[in-house]
Parts: sequence; C-alpha cells; structure tokens
Amino acid sequence: MSNRKPAPTLLIVDDDRGLLRLAAGALEREGFSVATAASGADAVAWLKDHPLDLLLLDLKLQDFDARQVIRQLSDLNRLPPFLIITGQGDERVAVEMMKSGARDYLVKGAGFLEVLPSVAARVLAQIEQEGKLAAAEEALRLSEERFRVALIHSPIMVFNQDTGLCYTWVHNESVVQRGKEMLGRTDAELFPAEEADRLTQIKARVLMTGTGLRQEVSLAANGQKHFYDLTVEPVRDAAGRITGITGAAMEVTERKRLEEEILHISEMEQRRIGQDLHDGICQHLAGIELKSQSLVETLKKKARGQAAQAGQIARHVRDVIAQTRSLARGLSPFILEAEGCVSALKELAAHTEKMFNVKCHFKTGGPVSISDQAVATHLYRIAQEAVSNAIKHGKASAVEISLANTNDKTLLTVSDNGIGFKSPVQAGTGMGLRIMQYRAGMIGATLLVQAQGKGGTRIVCFLQKSGSQPAK
Repeated sequence: MSNRKPAPTLLIVDDDRGLLRLAAGALEREGFSVATAASGADAVAWLKDHPLDLLLLDLKLQDFDARQVIRQLSDLNRLPPFLIITGQGDERVAVEMMKSGARDYLVKGAGFLEVLPSVAARVLAQIEQEGKLAAAEEALRLSEERFRVALIHSPIMVFNQDTGLCYTWVHNESVVQRGKEMLGRTDAELFPAEEADRLTQIKARVLMTGTGLRQEVSLAANGQKHFYDLTVEPVRDAAGRITGITGAAMEVTERKRLEEEILHISEMEQRRIGQDLHDGICQHLAGIELKSQSLVETLKKKARGQAAQAGQIARHVRDVIAQTRSLARGLSPFILEAEGCVSALKELAAHTEKMFNVKCHFKTGGPVSISDQAVATHLYRIAQEAVSNAIKHGKASAVEISLANTNDKTLLTVSDNGIGFKSPVQAGTGMGLRIMQYRAGMIGATLLVQAQGKGGTRIVCFLQKSGSQPAK
C-alpha cells in the first residue's frame, strides 16, 4: 500500500472563464486537485456536497461578491479556508476581507499565474501546521485534564519546591498537613523541628546529588504519629540545571499498623513455640534421660555391654535436649526480659559459635540498657538475621556482634569475613534484608548494609537514644 498523501483539493471561483482555465492549469501542473466555479451560486452548491482544502475566491462576481459567498457558507457551516483574488485597485477591500478570515490575497496582474501555486502551497502548509499545533494542544489539554481528575481522586499529596525548599505548588495538602496552608512556606515553618530537619535532609540530598529518593517518614498530627511513603525527584531546566524538586507523599499509617500487628502476632507465635519446646519437649526429654541413666545403673550390675549402649542413648538424649533448648532460645529470647539485650546478644554469639562451628564474638563499648522490650526484641532479631545471613549466604568463618552508645545513638553492628557483595549493596534486596529493614523502621532506626573492602559484609543499625538509653 502507498503512504502518499492525496493531493490537496482546491476550488477556484472566478467569472472570467479564460483566467479560470489558466489558473486551474497552473495549479494542476503543481500537483493540486482543482475544481472550478464561474459564479458564487455554483461555488456554494458545489461546497454543499464536497470537502475542500482551500477556496480561491474572486472578490467581485457577477451574481455575488465575496462577502456574500462567505456569509452563505458560514451560515451553512461549510466555510473552508480561503484566500481572495482581486483586481488592481481593490487591495484595501482585500485587506478588509483578511480581517474576516481570509488567509491571504492575490492581485490579478503580471506574474499572477506564476505565483498562484506557491501562494496556495504556502497557505496549505500554514493550515497543516496549525492543525498539528491544535491537535498537540488538545492532546496536552486532555492529558492535563486526566491528570487533574486523577489528582482530585488520589489519596496522594503532590508538591513542588524551589531550591530554597519553599513550597511553590501543592495539591491535596490535607494528606500531610491538617489545617495549615503550605504554599510559600518551608518544612521548618510547618512541622516540629525534628521532623522538619529529617525532611530537609532528604530533600537537600536530592538537590545536592541530583538523584531521586524514596523513603518512609513519620509526622505528628493531632497528637498522633502518621507514616508516609515519600518520593522526591529533582526538577531541571532546559540546560539541565536543578531548579527545585517535585515529590509525592502517600499516607501508609494503616498499612504500618497492620504490618506491626502481623509482626507482633508472628513474634508471639514464635515465643509460644519456643516456650512449648522449652517447657514441654525439653522436660519430656529430660525425663527420658533420667530413666536412661537409671537403666544404665541397673544394667551395670547385670550386663555391662548393654549398659554402655544405654549410656550412649542417654548421651544422645542430652545432645537433643541441648539442641532443643538452643532452638527454643532462638525462637523465644526470654533472656531479654531478665538480663537485657547485651546478655541476649552474648548468648546469640555463644550459640552461633557452638552450633555452626564458626568464630562468633560479641563486644560492647560499655553497658547499654534498653528499657523498651519491643525495641530490644527488634534489635535482637536484626542481629539474629544478620548472623544467619553471614553464615548461610556469606559463607563466613568469623562474625562479630557489637552494641554500643555513640553520641546520641545506640549502634548495633554485625560484621563478617564472608564472600561479601559483588555490587553496591542496598538494604531490602533480599527477604532477610527486607525483614531487617522493616524491623529497623518499626523502632525508628536506620539500617545500612555495607560491603567491606577486603570482603565480607557489615550490617549497621542506628537507633536514636529516645529509644535507647545508656545504663547509669
């Protein structure tokens, strides 16, 4: 199939039939499809039934003048783009016709037939360009309308800020700010100092690096903490210079509440299983061990060979008891409640060394007391998951766990000498890392996963002292 565009259709209206034939011939030689009419009435009748790209209309006809033809066609809603053909001395009237919508005018005279095709082509090109522009503007208008409708029904706040981090445009600000006008203000004017500082740091980093960020943040409103999924991207001008930021914030408080509830249920279920193992199976096994030892003593008097076998059974039962208690301790770190996170992490290091035959050392820069049981549990679980990842995935032969206070933070670190990562590490790329990241978020901590220079991995969890206090 040919993709060639059909030739534009032109209608020439002139009562000079000789000039009409000559003009039609000149246009046809340039590839136009040409129709002719020798009167205004013929032109109106022809246009009632035929589409047209351009009308070339003589200013003065025997039956009508150009104004009357244009008026009739307008009334019929059949007026196409048109240009005026006029004689010498009528240029002023032709200019007046252009005010009524004529695209151009041509004066009959020397060179008229030579310039007629080029003028017609120029006018048609203008009409085509205007059509493309109108179509683009309409597409943009529809896109903007769809975007506006989507925003109206969206639970997301969308905003722009300049390089001074002053809000220049905000949609749906009630998602984040209850009752305060955000336009023209900064975060420091809208939120408490700690929250404003956190938001400013995120946005300033986007301005400095030119790289977008997505992060979960919390803001207080009406005495309650609300959580938001915040996305921030840089805005650039035509030269590539950063002129501000654009972003979106969606409240995820309910999702966080449900996730926290699921995690709590999971934690309670693990504790229940751990306690059942410790108080149930371990006790039954202990009873079996006692009976086995009693049997050993009895058999020593009658059959020493069988007594040795019974002794082996008793030792195997003791090993099973030790493993079951270790498993119970991992599922339910009840030592946290009595002796604190430090003791629990020491126990984790000792168990890891014994269970997996690797070097696992715990150290602390001084006494650290964490009064919040949920915070202590999450920190323990993060360390437990990090140690497990180091051994199972990192193939580490040595692991170090540390817990200490540094300035205004409590710092949990798990380092290993495993195979490390082949590329830059981002927390949340695997199931274990996602769980650690989520637990850190639950207690307001920041989790970093770092590849060490000589191989191995370091997991670092920073916790504000509001959730962790040094022992006095």
